[in-house]
Amino acid sequence: MNNLSCRLWAACAAGILVSAERAMANAPVMDTNIVQNRVLLVHGIADSAASMRILRARLARDGRETLAINLKPGDGRISLETSSLQLRDYVRTHFSARERIDLVGFSMGGLVCRYYIQMLEGSSRVDRLVTISTPNHGTLLAFLNRRIACQEMRPGSDFLRKLNDDWSTLREVEVTSLWTPLDLVIIPAESSRLPIGINKSIPVLAHPLMVLQRSALDEVANALSQPLVRLRRASALPVKLRQHALVGRDSVEPRQFVGLRSKTSLNR
Repeated sequence: MNNLSCRLWAACAAGILVSAERAMANAPVMDTNIVQNRVLLVHGIADSAASMRILRARLARDGRETLAINLKPGDGRISLETSSLQLRDYVRTHFSARERIDLVGFSMGGLVCRYYIQMLEGSSRVDRLVTISTPNHGTLLAFLNRRIACQEMRPGSDFLRKLNDDWSTLREVEVTSLWTPLDLVIIPAESSRLPIGINKSIPVLAHPLMVLQRSALDEVANALSQPLVRLRRASALPVKLRQHALVGRDSVEPRQFVGLRSKTSLNR
């Protein structure tokens, strides 16, 4: 899996990096009147913080301060839980105790973000989560690699069942899942979709381009610029009603991921 990812990066990056940087000059600037959290970016497998450089440049145009973690090792040799513990420690080190943050996770990085939010009490720190081409329900390509993180990204793995059996904690965060039907790494591509939050399909030609191509970068910026309507509405309610508000209606695309097994109804 990691070798294919590296080859895709090499094939795409040469012709995309320069044009992507030029496109940043013409990218629309979002409304800066909305309170902006600092944004922490989490890279995918076989990558590093450097792979998020173009996205960081795009968000900087909106006045967003970003940080990018280096997961070590990031090649799948350690479990996703261990990577999530690195993320938790990074947040504790680089953000003040009461500071609210936004998370953006690309590919495997999205699962690392989800585990931190759902299993390591990250929901108490995170306002927004944007996942980009994340194998939320696994990818068949993971069967080609026996490293532990790849095994955990296989459809039906214990790790994914643990995350997907209960969506209540993730509902406390404003979630956006961006994916491309033309993904060559997440197979099937619809595996990136979530039964909660906002799911948006972007016609990007390959997995690595989701953090390089302007249309995808603009969608990330747009997701991070949305006001926290649901959380603000919930905070104004009596305590007994807050939980219901936080697990209420979510905006999802009409077509749901086929084969998803969850305790939470997709039509809730």
